[in-house]
Amino acid sequence: MNSLDDRDRIDPRYDPVSGSVVATFFRYAVPSVLGMLAVTSAGIIDGIFIGNFVGAKALAAVNLAQPAWAAFAAIVFTLAVGGSVMCGRFLGQKDAAAASAVFTRTLLAAVGAGIVIAGAGLLFLEDLVRLLGATPEVQPLVTAYMRIVLIFAPVFVAGLTMDYFVRADGRPVLAATGLVAFSATNIALNTLFIVFLDWGIVGAAWASALAEFAIFAILLSHWFHPRCSLRLSLARGKWSDLGRAAWNGFSEFINELSVGLVVLFFNWVMITRQGVDGVAAYTIITYLMMIGLEVSYGISESLQPMISRNLGAGNPQRIRQFMLTAVAAVFSVGLLVSVLLLALPETMISLFLRPGEQAAAVIALAFISYFWPAFLLNGTNITLASYFTALHRPLPSAVIALSRSLVLPGFGLLLLPLWWGDAGVYLAIPLAELLTLILAVVLVLRFKPIDDVVGDKVFETEVRE
Repeated sequence: MNSLDDRDRIDPRYDPVSGSVVATFFRYAVPSVLGMLAVTSAGIIDGIFIGNFVGAKALAAVNLAQPAWAAFAAIVFTLAVGGSVMCGRFLGQKDAAAASAVFTRTLLAAVGAGIVIAGAGLLFLEDLVRLLGATPEVQPLVTAYMRIVLIFAPVFVAGLTMDYFVRADGRPVLAATGLVAFSATNIALNTLFIVFLDWGIVGAAWASALAEFAIFAILLSHWFHPRCSLRLSLARGKWSDLGRAAWNGFSEFINELSVGLVVLFFNWVMITRQGVDGVAAYTIITYLMMIGLEVSYGISESLQPMISRNLGAGNPQRIRQFMLTAVAAVFSVGLLVSVLLLALPETMISLFLRPGEQAAAVIALAFISYFWPAFLLNGTNITLASYFTALHRPLPSAVIALSRSLVLPGFGLLLLPLWWGDAGVYLAIPLAELLTLILAVVLVLRFKPIDDVVGDKVFETEVRE
């Protein structure tokens, strides 16, 4: 076995296996949250630039393209989350060779899948735009935006995949730095392309595409650093191991793909009931929702290397402590976002619309008045799904993810408007999150960390053989 050497790869004060639980949690969570907020701020600022300098139709066009982004994110999260959790477990067992093999196969598979999907999307772009629900008045905008997004999508996939493994390798600050660089580059390029060069929605697409190179370049530096434990190597394991990793990351795939599908469903419903203004209003809600969601995703993703390393080291008590700390953190964030939305709804909506576009603003205000409870619940659901992923429990993780992000919202959109009209549309997500939370708590009580530690010993034996 090729083991890590005796040098401290991680500061012992923040070692997930032996350091203080609270200090270690914040050491991983804060950079991860800042990185996620950086990416979110880039998306929100995209919306501000587009809404104020291009118009509500362009804002709707960007949201109609969101399912395409979700498809690529689903690739990353399926492979990178499952692979990085497996990698973290091997690092917890001091087996760098096995960890490196998992990293290499995951990166090659993710980029390969990204190239195939991007190529297919470009080949059938006009059909894809129609499938996304674009009406004739916004089809040219959606097509122009998506063409650039698809061309550069493999770079996005490679950079985001590397982000997970850099974090698993004990450098959460560098991983966050890459995401912050992406955000800063995107904002600067939006200012140049949209405000000064007046490129419109095409400028927003180019800004996002070129910013992806920033995260890729920064994270690439990790593999030239002496603290790097991972190498490009296929010396250990086999390609079938990637299937095991992908299955473990399946809940993340469900999450991202379901986000795309639910956005698609919402767009169909809103454009049918309320026209382009309805889609623009829903786009504003998704931008506002990003704030709380990305903080929750940052916390939940930082939880994975902490739990996976303790799984490899056989520490069930620390696993439970990290999970409870994360849940308390995400609930606090959800409470804060809910208060802000209820206190300042008009101010937040006005950021995304030019003066005079009152139809979209009125719909967005009504949406917020029903939607806000979702922020109290979704962070806990996301964190508990991530907790099961880190424990290599893909089935309960997938059940939580599928419930909150597709099945229950889908049924809500189908049934609730029949009884409550537009209010039923707005309540579909909050009710889905509430029912999912009840299910998630039952699953947490059912599956104990000690069972997973015992199971990991069996897995380790299988790998060694």
